Amino acid sequence: MPHIHKITVYPIKSLDGTDVPQAKITENGSLYLDRAFVLKNVSGRTVNAKKYPFLQKVRANYDLEAQEVKLKVNDQEAHFQLMEENVQIARFFSDYLGEQIRMETDFRAGFPDDDQNSGPTIVSTRTFEELQGWFPGLSLDNLRQRFRANIELGNCPEPFWEDRLFAHPGVNRRFQLGTVEVIGKQPCARCPVPTRNPLSGVGNQDFMREFIAKRRKTLPSFANEAQFDHFYRLCVNTIIPPSEAGKEIKLEDFLSDSH
Repeated sequence: MPHIHKITVYPIKSLDGTDVPQAKITENGSLYLDRAFVLKNVSGRTVNAKKYPFLQKVRANYDLEAQEVKLKVNDQEAHFQLMEENVQIARFFSDYLGEQIRMETDFRAGFPDDDQNSGPTIVSTRTFEELQGWFPGLSLDNLRQRFRANIELGNCPEPFWEDRLFAHPGVNRRFQLGTVEVIGKQPCARCPVPTRNPLSGVGNQDFMREFIAKRRKTLPSFANEAQFDHFYRLCVNTIIPPSEAGKEIKLEDFLSDSH
């Protein structure tokens, strides 16, 4: 049976993620601390890697038990208390980006990429292994950093097995991760970020074109093609119902049909 192989949360939106052995479900159905912090400019717009490619040059290393983050870019390095030093973290990014930045927090809902489907994104290890064949030279970790999924499934028999986790448009596909009920909604539409080197922000103009061509050609027969208005989609968007708030998912939890 497929099971949870990796759980990754991204505490500061658009920065590096950190692997965790378990994660609590928030009131909004997200994973606790996933995108719980967001950077914004003076206009109130989110500062993310879509519009600020050089943000990808910033390395973030977290110690969640100590509630600390170490930020490093070029020859600058600084340690911060993640929960208490938002102003200082914002100043670090203001200096780096050359404009006034502030940091906001939301531990109840976070700042998901998809407000309508705020649950964790899901992919399988077999899918990343297939993508390695599409893009020789990219490691599994490089692909993980590009596509930034929250949950990676192990023991899947075929690439894109996660495409089984959504149905027709407008139809919910319910399943369990351990004791947590999850609703699969659709394949995740991707932004420009996966086309870039995740450590430098430098883009590859051919990546999207090659990905789309291969995704169209290899779309599994079990994937509902009606969900693909375009083929620049990977991972599954989900919703977790409010009834599941406070429960936890953990490594090695099995995926099964909903009870």
